[in-house]
Amino acid sequence: MPTLGLLDAQLVHRFRSLACAAAARATGEPVLVWASAGAEIAPYSLPRAPGWLWRSPRTRTQATASGEAWASQGSVEATERAWRALLARSVSAGPVGPLAFCGVAFDATAAPAGVWAGFPASIVSVPRVLWLRVRGRPYVALACVAGATDLLEEVERTLAWAERWPADEADATPVGARVVAERPSADAWKSCVAHAEACCRAGPLQKVVLARSVELEGGSGPAEVVRRLQARYPTCTVFANARAGATFLGATPERLAFVRGGRVVTEALAGTAPRGRTSEEDDLLRRQLEASPKQRWEHELVADHVRAVLERRCVRTWEGRREVLALRNVQHLRTRFAGRLSPPADAVTAALALHPTPAVAGSPVDLAQRWLREHEPLDRGWYAGVVGWVSAQAAELVVAIRSALITPGRAWAFAGCGIVAGSDPEAEYAESQVKLLPLLEAMGAEGL
Repeated sequence: MPTLGLLDAQLVHRFRSLACAAAARATGEPVLVWASAGAEIAPYSLPRAPGWLWRSPRTRTQATASGEAWASQGSVEATERAWRALLARSVSAGPVGPLAFCGVAFDATAAPAGVWAGFPASIVSVPRVLWLRVRGRPYVALACVAGATDLLEEVERTLAWAERWPADEADATPVGARVVAERPSADAWKSCVAHAEACCRAGPLQKVVLARSVELEGGSGPAEVVRRLQARYPTCTVFANARAGATFLGATPERLAFVRGGRVVTEALAGTAPRGRTSEEDDLLRRQLEASPKQRWEHELVADHVRAVLERRCVRTWEGRREVLALRNVQHLRTRFAGRLSPPADAVTAALALHPTPAVAGSPVDLAQRWLREHEPLDRGWYAGVVGWVSAQAAELVVAIRSALITPGRAWAFAGCGIVAGSDPEAEYAESQVKLLPLLEAMGAEGL
């Protein structure tokens, strides 16, 4: 269990000294105090709420963040402005600069309600304690935010969070989960697919991504679910946010954007086929995926969206060849993109300009979103939204698919399918079942 005793004494002294300097210059506006240092350990465990967990194999980054020194909620634009203003008032020292985690709902214009009540439409959150491992090197950072009158008290609160860092209480004992409901029901969802397909045939709507959820009772806790997802999907980004008595977590294959030094990297990920039981069957399914006009059309709609966003924001762009990304249970068509951002390059703004893509909303995006608000009988919350981290010069954001919301004794797993002209309701339902499997297996669902 990491405790304050494992923090470097020089880091604690640096943190307190920075706080004194910040108190002297504070004018009533929030001041961010951030001190970091190398660490001997970088624990990868799910912290108590409020907290974040992050594992990105692409950037070789692992992070566990505990506590909340500062947070901004509201519209995406408002939270971005608040974060940039806070950075401008920050005092920091050490090898790792100020960093925050962020979450954006699929539809950031909708007020959170029901099971999503504790998850705002958009949030940027600075943790009190951050344990970070980047390319094998571990770091720790301490943060607090306050005005001149109570900054020293905030320092002690942060140090107290480090002292109370919880042990990883994941129970490896299998715990069964029971599916108690589908939302909407299977028949209702298939009817919605048929309606969406008819709208796509009639135009001008080209694609609609319909989501559904499965409600479970019982099952493993979020720490164990995260552990299983990490072991079974090592090429995916594993994430978790614990807040307000619930944990939103997942293992997503889809990167929204990685931005650093004025360069943005992103991808189009759409078009799905199952994996085969033998290498021969797997190869056959891959070839069918690559040759399917329906799957290629669905993929190209996403690629067109990414191209258009990058062309508006970049001085030059690069596009890779379409390829197949093979995961444990499914394979997807993928095209990778990169670009050099036009100055001034703002990492967060550039990354969020891609959200939502046609891979999770439909095409044209605005028309698909309006259709979903009228016809989709499900509150997605953060499912198919955005999660990630942001700093002054960089951001790494992913699309929050292959995800679930877990509360004590109850959980909801989500999946979605892209509907275009010619989509078959039965085939789409079967595809959604395959996409649900990673979370259902990780939560210990019985009878799969």
